[in-house]
Amino acid sequence: MSADGTDARQITHCAGDCLKPVLLAAEQIAYTMVTRTGNRRRSTVYVCETDGGGAHPITFGPGNYETETALRNGRIVLSAAWPLVADGKTAGERTLYTIRTDGSGLALLRDALGRDENLTNAAELADGTILFVQSRAAGRSEVAGQLAWLPPGALHASPVTDLAAVYQSATELPGDTLLASRQRATSGGHEFGLYRLTASGRGRESLFYSVPGFSIVDPVPLLPHPAPESYWSILHSGIKAGRVICLDAYLSQDVAGERLERKIAKVRVLALDARSGHQFVLGQVPVEADGSFYAAVPANMPIRFELLGLQGEMLRAQQGWVWSRNGEDRGCLGCHESKGLAPANHWPLALRRFDTPILLTSPVHSQTVGTSAGNP
Repeated sequence: MSADGTDARQITHCAGDCLKPVLLAAEQIAYTMVTRTGNRRRSTVYVCETDGGGAHPITFGPGNYETETALRNGRIVLSAAWPLVADGKTAGERTLYTIRTDGSGLALLRDALGRDENLTNAAELADGTILFVQSRAAGRSEVAGQLAWLPPGALHASPVTDLAAVYQSATELPGDTLLASRQRATSGGHEFGLYRLTASGRGRESLFYSVPGFSIVDPVPLLPHPAPESYWSILHSGIKAGRVICLDAYLSQDVAGERLERKIAKVRVLALDARSGHQFVLGQVPVEADGSFYAAVPANMPIRFELLGLQGEMLRAQQGWVWSRNGEDRGCLGCHESKGLAPANHWPLALRRFDTPILLTSPVHSQTVGTSAGNP
C-alpha cells in the first residue's frame, strides 16, 4: 500500500497467517507463515517475489522460525527456539539466527544466546549493531522487554536499558536516536507508546506518540535506507544432497577447556521426518585423528549428530536439528564451538582421505528419542 494507507493490494495467499514481512534485495520478500493444527502452532519462513509469486520455504524442521530483519550484507535474521526441537520440548528459550535468502547457512548470531531468555524483535543499526528485545523465557517469572545489542565484533550482548522499563521494539532514527515502543502506566492499565531515546540508552527519554486506550508497537520510519545486498545462490535443485564438513569435533564450548577429552571414533547422523516427528538413523561416518569428518546428507531434511566413543558409547548428542540445502557445502568448526574461534590453517584429514563425502542418504533403522549427553 501507499504510505497514506491507500492502494492496498494482497500479495501473499497463505494456508495460514502471513506475518512479519521483510524486504530483501532482488525484488523479494521474506515473511513468516503460521499454521495451526489443534493447539499446535507451527511457523516457517518463506521467500517470494514482491508480487507474491514463487513462494517457497527456506526453513525446515521444528523451531517455530520467525523473520526479524534483513541485514545489509544480504542475510536474514530469524528468531527461533533454542535448541531447534519440537514445541514443548524446551524451557521456552528463543534466540537469534542468521540465514541466507536461499535457506542455506543457518547459524547462531554469534554467541547471542541468553540462557532462560527470549531474544526477538531484532533490527540492524547504521553501524552494523544488532539491536533486539531481551525478555525472560515462557514459564518463568516475567521480566520482559529490556533492550540489548550486539555491536560489530562483539560476541555477547550488552544491555542498552535497565529493567525498570518494558520495551516491545525499537528502530533507529537519524541523529543517534532510537524510536522505541515502551510500556507506560495509564489509568486503564499498561499501554505502549512511542518514545525517543539516545542510541546509547543513557539519555533522557521523551514521549513521541501515544493514543489513550491503545498500544503503539513496531514503528517503521519512512526514511531512505540502504537496500540489502543481493546474495547469489549456488544451490542446485537437481542435487538431492548437501555436504557437511566438520573440522574438529573435539571442540566444544560446553566442556571445561572447550575440548572433549575422550576419544571420538565415529559420528552417527540422524534425520527427522518433519511431518510425523519420527526420527531415524542415516548412518555413521569415521572421525579422523584431527577430529574431522565429511558426509553427504539428504537435502532439506532436518539432521543432527551424535558423537560415539571407541565402544560405540554416546559421548555427546546434538539436541537441536539443522539442515543442508541442495548442493550446499555446510561447514562447522566443532561441536557447539565458540564463535570466537577461528579454524586452524590446515588440511583436514577427512578431506585428504576422501575425494567425495561418505553418502548417508538412506535410512538405516528407526530410533526412539532418548536423553542426551550434551549439546554440540
